[in-house]
Amino acid sequence: MGLTVSFISLLTGAAFCFSLAQIGITRRLAFLAALVTGLATLGVVLDPVTITPVEPFFTIGAVPVVLPTPPDLSERIFAIALLFAGTIGFLALALSVSADAEGFGALFGWLLLALSAALLSLTIPPLSFLTPLSWAVAVIATHGALVASGVDPKPNQLPPHLVGGGIAFVTGAGLVVSTALVPADTLPPTVLVGLTLLGALALAGAPPFHGARRAFVTAPALIGALGAGLILPTIGLGFIVRALLQLPPLPASTSHILVTIGAFGALGAAFGALNAASGRELVHWQGALQAGVIICAAALNYPLASLAAAALFPALQLHAIAGGLVGAAIERQQGSDLLDGTQPTIRLPLIGFLWLVTTAIATGLPFVWSFWGWRWLIEAATIDYGWVIGPLLAAAVLGFASGLPLLFRCWQGRQTTTRFWPEGWLGTLILAPLILIGLAPWLAWPLWLSWASFAPPALPAEPVAWPLIGLTVLLGVVCWFLLRQDNPYQTARVEDPAVTPTWQGMGELLYGLSEVADARTTLSLISRGLDWIASLFHTVMIIFEQRYYLFGVMVALLAILILMAQ
Repeated sequence: MGLTVSFISLLTGAAFCFSLAQIGITRRLAFLAALVTGLATLGVVLDPVTITPVEPFFTIGAVPVVLPTPPDLSERIFAIALLFAGTIGFLALALSVSADAEGFGALFGWLLLALSAALLSLTIPPLSFLTPLSWAVAVIATHGALVASGVDPKPNQLPPHLVGGGIAFVTGAGLVVSTALVPADTLPPTVLVGLTLLGALALAGAPPFHGARRAFVTAPALIGALGAGLILPTIGLGFIVRALLQLPPLPASTSHILVTIGAFGALGAAFGALNAASGRELVHWQGALQAGVIICAAALNYPLASLAAAALFPALQLHAIAGGLVGAAIERQQGSDLLDGTQPTIRLPLIGFLWLVTTAIATGLPFVWSFWGWRWLIEAATIDYGWVIGPLLAAAVLGFASGLPLLFRCWQGRQTTTRFWPEGWLGTLILAPLILIGLAPWLAWPLWLSWASFAPPALPAEPVAWPLIGLTVLLGVVCWFLLRQDNPYQTARVEDPAVTPTWQGMGELLYGLSEVADARTTLSLISRGLDWIASLFHTVMIIFEQRYYLFGVMVALLAILILMAQ
């Protein structure tokens, strides 16, 4: 019942926003979107768990056809994090937009429709006939939201996220049909499974297809965070995490390929983050880094690694909106989030602290929840995949270093502002759960981790040691921040013009290594090679393009046949 209320509220809200697209007050429409998303969140939270399996309407081969059902407790957190993050994002948009602005109803309608598709993908079996449909609706809706926000796609060029969505739809539909044709408990063709997983990566904008997020970098920070940071990764990565648990074990070679893509893709995303030109681009690179780590964890096929994937997935969802809130606050109060080395005039202490926590979540530092996921992944990798530990640790170090320029931009400035509403307080609200369960991980154990089929008998975490270390680090950062504040009794001095340090030089030098996460150059070379082969065939066959030449060839062939007959 609660899940039905969730879908009804989201779709009804989308219909209202579309109907009032031109005449509705933008702030009220944003509040409406936040309200219906909040109701959908409550519907998912309060929906009782179904103990007995749901009877399908009918079965096509080995694939049952069922309607959306409440997720298991082990996966319900994915849907809750999706809707909770969406609610915070809509609230931030409502509170930051001008009170007398009108229009933009289509923007919220498209986003609500995309959220509905993402929720649908999490409440049906991953190998369902509705799965490709939810992918197609989500991609089209996020593109509609991107256009409604004012981003004009390049003429005569298909946006990369639509290309990735199309590939995902075709490969996903092929895998579902193939699964229906093979006997139960039989792995479909490995090539088709691999292509579908690559299609899901392209849909999510994960390595090596981070270029699929490129169009969202030019959108407003929160719009890009909702579309390319939350909705599409939830669908693509959610499919990978859930499908790999339901499919028969993959061949060892396929698992090795996925682990390699994940580990080195995370490292490539860290290199790309060093060369980020803006805060929005930096947030998307950090999202790609986390996506690579989740891929690596899901592909290891060990219980502890699966536990790591289930722990890191909600962190990625909340990180996207937290990063969008930081970017929106910097743009609104400093005028720009460009990482060009110029010193801003306004200092944003709370926003800087939120960005520090956001970067810690992306890189798995102590005192945040993602640390435990990183730790379980590395512990599982020591069994047979010890070679991935080096790239993962390097990605964590470089990823944290890449976030320092934006931190310096927040903590530098001639004047300190005390205006932290709405982004500051909403960012605190969305990051507080990750800090709480990071310091006390046993709180998350009964909520969703212990209900997973691969969960160990007890939480594999020390009850005191690492939380205390994380708390010490957190207190040290806070004390350092308080000590560096201006002393009112100190004699004023004239400061020299300062600049914000960046990694632009190193980032440009090492940007080629980010090709592992964003294979635009490689894909472009492949495309040019295919064009060259096509032009070669065209040159060979050009003689047949004119009917007169074809007629002459046919006459010559007939003459040869007659001569041979004689």
